[in-house]
Amino acid sequence: MSQATPSVAPIEATVLASSAIRPPYASSLILAVEDSKATLPEVLNLEELRKILEVFSLEQVLKARPDLEHTEHSALGLEKGDPTVTLSVFKSKNSSNTKRPALYSLLVGVDTVFVAPEYRLAPEHPAPAALHDSYTGLLWMVEHAVELGIDPARIIVEGGSGGAPIACGTAMMCCKNNNPFPLALMLLTPMLDDRDCTSSAKQFARTGPWCGTSNRMAWDMVLGSKRGGPEVSELVAPARATDLYGMPQTFIDAGDCEVFRDEAVAFASQLWTCGVQCELHVWLGAYHGFDALSFYTLLSQDAINAKKAWVRRVLTS
Repeated sequence: MSQATPSVAPIEATVLASSAIRPPYASSLILAVEDSKATLPEVLNLEELRKILEVFSLEQVLKARPDLEHTEHSALGLEKGDPTVTLSVFKSKNSSNTKRPALYSLLVGVDTVFVAPEYRLAPEHPAPAALHDSYTGLLWMVEHAVELGIDPARIIVEGGSGGAPIACGTAMMCCKNNNPFPLALMLLTPMLDDRDCTSSAKQFARTGPWCGTSNRMAWDMVLGSKRGGPEVSELVAPARATDLYGMPQTFIDAGDCEVFRDEAVAFASQLWTCGVQCELHVWLGAYHGFDALSFYTLLSQDAINAKKAWVRRVLTS
């Protein structure tokens, strides 16, 4: 059954959005920004959004990567009433290494095991459902490391866009529970702050791929009427966290022409304040998701290569 699009609460910045001073888009991305308006309009309904994500379906992944072997596993829910979590595990068919590093959500072209939790989706399952599923999936992966051919000391947790707060919350839960994993965390163009109060939120309130209107719609799906209020947990909206001591080394990137720019920079700064190593990239003139939607440009290749280089350094240091 189709879901109605949640209402989008107005913000003061919306009135001034058309006249706001904003950084310019990179010249190599201007055509892609215009093309993206058809794919990512200002107001998205749930069916349209999920249709966009079909490109990342299991069938499409295996079609694009015939060198991968895929298996599915089940982990018990984190709390009473939580359902069983399905995990998709991808391995190279051509590797005999039995202690490979693991990337929990991301594959970047090194000899790794890739594990993706099939977490429950909002709005049918609001927060903290996805966080519970992600955390219990990670615990299961560590417990079954030998079976999966994984080195539990070399696990990287990754999330991009709306998956980033789930990945970050998972790492924060590990930290709070004194788990010795993950080794590292990747937050790519991360959606971290439900309060919609930064300068970049104002600058891109109604313009660009995944603008403020879309962002508020997404948070409404996750949090409902709690969005922006005092009851929101920092595990769900990590930008609210002030104590990040003990977090794993982290990679963060964002475009300087997107709504998530300032919350990404602020979170990196909070990590540094708490003594955590963090590599931050803000890509000049880049919009949200540019390295996937405009992967053929030099700027996108630079961003992709920076991610790969960081992963290799982390796994070999």
